Amino acid sequence: MLFLPAALRRLFAPKRLEPSYPALPEVDEASGETNVPGIYAAGELAGTPLVKLGLNAGHDLIGRIGPALLESRSNQPGEVLDVLIVGSGSSGFGATLHAAELGLAYRTVEAAAFANTFVTMTKGKWLFAEPLEVENRSHAWFEECTKETLLERWQAIRDERGLELYEQEKVLDIKGSNDDFRVITDVGEYRARRVILCLGKAGNPRKLRVPGEKKHAAKVHHRLLDPDDFDNEDILIVGAGDVACEAAIALAGKGTNRVTLSAIDKDFTFPKKRNIDAVRGLEADGKLNLLLDSSVKSIGAEDVDVEVSGGERQTLPNSALFEMIGAELPLPFLKKVGIRLAGSWHPKRWAALFGCFAFVYSLYALKSYGKGLVAWPYQSMISPETYDSVLATLFKATFLPFSWMFSAEAMENILSDRGYQQGYLYSLLYTVVMAVFGYEALIRWRKKAKHKQYQTWRYITLISFQVSFFLIVNIIAVQALSVKYAWRAWGLYQPYPLFFNTFFWWYPGDPKWIVMFFVAAGVFGTLIAIPLAARNHGKRFCTWVCGCGGLAETLGDRWRHLSAKGDRSRAWDFQGAAVLLASVLVGAVVIGMFQTDGNNPWWRTYNYLVDFWLVAVIPIALYPFFGGKVWCRYWCPLAAYNQVLSKWYGRLKIVSNDKCITCTECSKYCQVGVDVMAFAKNQQPFDNSNTACIQCGICIDVCPMDVLSFENSDGRATALIAEGKPSGLPGGLGSARKPAPAMARSGLVQIGTSKAKARTSLPIAS
Repeated sequence: MLFLPAALRRLFAPKRLEPSYPALPEVDEASGETNVPGIYAAGELAGTPLVKLGLNAGHDLIGRIGPALLESRSNQPGEVLDVLIVGSGSSGFGATLHAAELGLAYRTVEAAAFANTFVTMTKGKWLFAEPLEVENRSHAWFEECTKETLLERWQAIRDERGLELYEQEKVLDIKGSNDDFRVITDVGEYRARRVILCLGKAGNPRKLRVPGEKKHAAKVHHRLLDPDDFDNEDILIVGAGDVACEAAIALAGKGTNRVTLSAIDKDFTFPKKRNIDAVRGLEADGKLNLLLDSSVKSIGAEDVDVEVSGGERQTLPNSALFEMIGAELPLPFLKKVGIRLAGSWHPKRWAALFGCFAFVYSLYALKSYGKGLVAWPYQSMISPETYDSVLATLFKATFLPFSWMFSAEAMENILSDRGYQQGYLYSLLYTVVMAVFGYEALIRWRKKAKHKQYQTWRYITLISFQVSFFLIVNIIAVQALSVKYAWRAWGLYQPYPLFFNTFFWWYPGDPKWIVMFFVAAGVFGTLIAIPLAARNHGKRFCTWVCGCGGLAETLGDRWRHLSAKGDRSRAWDFQGAAVLLASVLVGAVVIGMFQTDGNNPWWRTYNYLVDFWLVAVIPIALYPFFGGKVWCRYWCPLAAYNQVLSKWYGRLKIVSNDKCITCTECSKYCQVGVDVMAFAKNQQPFDNSNTACIQCGICIDVCPMDVLSFENSDGRATALIAEGKPSGLPGGLGSARKPAPAMARSGLVQIGTSKAKARTSLPIAS
């Protein structure tokens, strides 16, 4: 692989750690239950950011499972707890309070100190009660305050309620099963019917694992509690994330310390732009020694040995060393308990993948009966008489609401056309699925969205286009054009290069007005409508109009968080352009060499590989495993065409203010793998010049801090609106709200007392 060009190496490179994609356990989004029945996860372990959201997560989880536990408790021995809560951060505290309020038999154990995440924050750190529009549903006090105030108020609540909360008790293992767990700690053992894991990363910092680290542990720190504790010292900070940068800024900014920041990274990729700028500023002022592309080799009593770029060794005087290279969730513990990581592959998942492929393939093969290879093996297994009999029975039953609109002669013609019946049944199923799951997705995102109109109109438009064209193609066009030509109306909905057949299969004797109408409509859609839409709306066609994208946004929405993520997955995005080029070549050959007759190897090969496998079978079978946008992202030629146009002259972009807390939610829910957080934390706009964004707006909705918003290149905000509808889109979409005002949240830990408000909302929920 070393001899391959960099672009090719990127396609096959091992997955690397990226800040936007943390390893989290497999947790049901609705119930909070892990893959182990009876064991739940909340807070940071479940990917929930922010103090208030963590309190609510713990409170709501107890609210879901508590009543059933109370009802069935009489059958349990007295020594069995209803619920054992592990961790006492915000989600653990919220769960503990609600368990006590409901009268559950509970106990909370904490491996370190009560609310340890906050205990270990820097002195005077300010916490903010955001999202402001979200109510604190728990009965734990929480308002904008310093960490000291929060700890004082929570301790008072703990004492007043007499909560069953035990510190310095670490859970070592969980055995048993639902309704009878044995929770083993380093103090004792408990029996519990349910277990809630409210674990965070604070107690599990990464270590350098170099010689001298244990011997000189007294000078090794993982957190900066109070910058005033360090004066006139030689300090080495190891790390290149926000925590390391903020510690360097606080300690070097005093001017009395000699501070070096060392990191293995060749450049800053993890921190927010404001922290990078501050670090670079201190370096320029001679207050900070910055050693990127370096690594600590050993730790001595009064120095450290560091290897810098090129293999050179430097020995630095050192009296205090901060290892700020991140922290990890207790993955070995989760593995021991049997809790899987999200997206991990195991026998059941492989079996499910095989089952999905078998089902989806069979559906499309049966739908294509009579069309050769695409119908294998059913065309040889089922006789034409049996197939046509079953097909006609299903068709008559489902066509009943429309049959009164057709004459007896027309119905006879319809019932003799297998292709029409196949197309009708398939498009009916497709439309019903989109409508049902589209409504479900609409309700889901209306609950999450701060500005509900965008998702409301997006899903209404998607479903409306699909329903309308189902009726246009299968009913209206049949009456107006006959069964022979009605199917061509799909080309009005999905222009070339997605729907090829607008320009194919024309023969002598076809009415000229029909030929001219559909060819002209195809040219208009491809060369005028799509380019015009791309200017102001980027690739919104994929999420507002297109039926292929519509199925992904409706049926596939529940799995959107499973979409392929990371640099390696984005390297494969080029495939859409390759399919686009293939579609142009095949289209030119079929029209030029074969006079639009598709009965040739060029078209049949393209049809089999692209229309059957890449459009239908593979992507839909992969919905539950890699999200809904596999086809749209990797292989759709129309999406690639849109990408080229909007990259060339598109005006729509997503912009960020300075409130990003790097919670990862935006990147997690992007179906096309855009690392939204990487742009948001650095306040960098992104559009189709630097990403495959399809402007679905979900990243804007899931952001708890209201960081992201749509904007046109002229600086005019658009689309996610508090009133009205997004302009220029189907459904009468109108003007936009103003961008959210940028709020000064530096995130820097200032020196001194609590008067120094480091205004940042922390992604703390455990």
